[in-house]
Amino acid sequence: MSKRIISLILCILMIFSLSSCATNPVESNTPTPSDSATYTAGEYTASAKGNFGDIPVTITFSDTEILSIVVGENQETPDIAKPVFEKLPKQIIDGQTLKVDMIAGATNSCKGLLDAIEDCIKQAGGDIESLKNKEVAQQIKDTIEKTADVVVVGGGGAGVAAASAAAQNGASVILIEKGASLGGNTLRAGGAYNAVDPELQSKVETKDALTNDLKAILKVDENSFGEFKDTVVTLKSQINEYFESGDTTKLFDTPELHIYHMYIGGHRTDKNGVEIHSNLDLAKTLSYNSLDALRWVASQDSNLNIKDEISTVLGAMWPRTHSLDTNVGSGFVYPLANSAEKNGTEIMLETKAEELIVKDGRVVGVKTTQSDGTPVILNATKGVVMATGGFAANAKMVAEYNTYWPTIPENMKSTNTANATGDGIIMGKSVGANLVGMGFAQLMPSSHPETGALSGGVWGSAESQVFINKEGKRFVNEYAERDVMASAALNQTDALFYIICDQITAGNPQPGGKNGWGDVIDDLIASGSIYKADTLEDLAKQIGVPADVFVSEIEKYNSYVDNQADPDFGKANFGGKIEVAPFYATPRSPSLHHTMGGLEINTEAQVLDTSGNVIPGFYAAGEVTGGIHAGNRLGGNALADIMVFGKIAGENAAAGK
Repeated sequence: MSKRIISLILCILMIFSLSSCATNPVESNTPTPSDSATYTAGEYTASAKGNFGDIPVTITFSDTEILSIVVGENQETPDIAKPVFEKLPKQIIDGQTLKVDMIAGATNSCKGLLDAIEDCIKQAGGDIESLKNKEVAQQIKDTIEKTADVVVVGGGGAGVAAASAAAQNGASVILIEKGASLGGNTLRAGGAYNAVDPELQSKVETKDALTNDLKAILKVDENSFGEFKDTVVTLKSQINEYFESGDTTKLFDTPELHIYHMYIGGHRTDKNGVEIHSNLDLAKTLSYNSLDALRWVASQDSNLNIKDEISTVLGAMWPRTHSLDTNVGSGFVYPLANSAEKNGTEIMLETKAEELIVKDGRVVGVKTTQSDGTPVILNATKGVVMATGGFAANAKMVAEYNTYWPTIPENMKSTNTANATGDGIIMGKSVGANLVGMGFAQLMPSSHPETGALSGGVWGSAESQVFINKEGKRFVNEYAERDVMASAALNQTDALFYIICDQITAGNPQPGGKNGWGDVIDDLIASGSIYKADTLEDLAKQIGVPADVFVSEIEKYNSYVDNQADPDFGKANFGGKIEVAPFYATPRSPSLHHTMGGLEINTEAQVLDTSGNVIPGFYAAGEVTGGIHAGNRLGGNALADIMVFGKIAGENAAAGK
């Protein structure tokens, strides 16, 4: 046989051998993916810490899939956490992945939920890292384009007010919100609303400390108030009439006194020696219209009522604070949103505005992107209302502009939703809007030390609060402006203090009762967010302060209540004494709360350019604007601001003014 034939036979044998290997693979001890179980099937339960206690989760697995995720009872703030508990489990189940986006504005609730879910997956033998890296294919979406008379950017209080007002005035409206739900910072607010209200305030008995404040105003030099001079002259005349009437037992208030307090509360000098005070016209607009705007909000829902009481929220400087009979800010969001939808407003959630559309010098629309990547172009035939809020959740931006505080750490906690990052200010600046007051940010002195949130505690109105530091001593006037209190708090050991209340000044909490944010007080006590004791000595022991010093300080404060005078810190108004057990202590520390700077507007809520001219088609309302609160906002003025100017912006945008 020739060598060529032998070679040919060998080649044929080799090909046959390779073909046989391909159709009959060698057995291996390593299972293929289709043979291996991803999970140990069954039901698993775990919990992890959210904002206020643990978030329990129960997950059911098959061998290869997450079948269901059930979130158990928890103490997260319902209106904020609801989108988290609805959306994240659905995304995880639909994609069989842990590579999901956090819900903006609810970071701690998201983290607690995901930590509990991961715990269950570990119990079931799942591969956490693999799930975190698992991509879910995203289809490329076609651009959506829509047109309406008015486009409102931002679904917080100012946004829903503008949308509702515009729709009520016959405009077609599209409202977009980059978060997964409406509400923004308004849902997180304490629900305090300042308004001069002669009818309701006439039912409030005045106090010597307040009378002394009025007498002090009579001695001020009106010439030192610049353009506010005429307001001060009018106010002094009103106060004189009050005293001359002979009936000084009832609380005095006027819009001019409110404006005076805005001037005093906001008149500040920055680190460069530059003075700032409220814009007089904007201050007048807020004060003169705040009661009507509050009644307008209440009229949106027949079940919504203005409480028949007056108090002073922290930093308000006078008893003119109203509230609705709902938890915190929900009454300022949902009735207006429902009214807007009833009148045809289209609400688009998880839709982030990125760029204003300008044509021939007029703002005519907004370019946006939805959370799934879909580009959306919204055209506005009459106007765009910017209502995206401030930038207190963007500590880096606050630090960049800061000209007031000695330092602002770029990681400082915030009371705000994570969406409050200054988007609207940046977009407005890009089309020539003038920015005012950007160097001034307000710290909320009484924030949760761990989360930075307003919620998670119990206390009464500013008249009744007593601040005690870690040495057991008072350190500030609890009725002062917020920046005064925050500055004093930052100088205390660990920047920490306790708000002390008794059963009466805490609002008479009952077993199972809730605070204004809807948090169950007993659960907050169990988690250490509140301390409760039957004696002052035991309360001192729980919070770790010297009992003798603490008890002496409370007794001294009670004597100041009796005498209606505070020789230590000059507190100008007092509530009840701290004397009825049980006693409560809520630990607090300052965090970023409000930014006073933003887009410059006029009294018609029209945005102005750097030359002081109106930018056609462009309106703004709420914390995205500047000029109203100057260097320090009065407590209770934010909700009044967003309702008054949100309503004005919506009405004027609808008219194409």
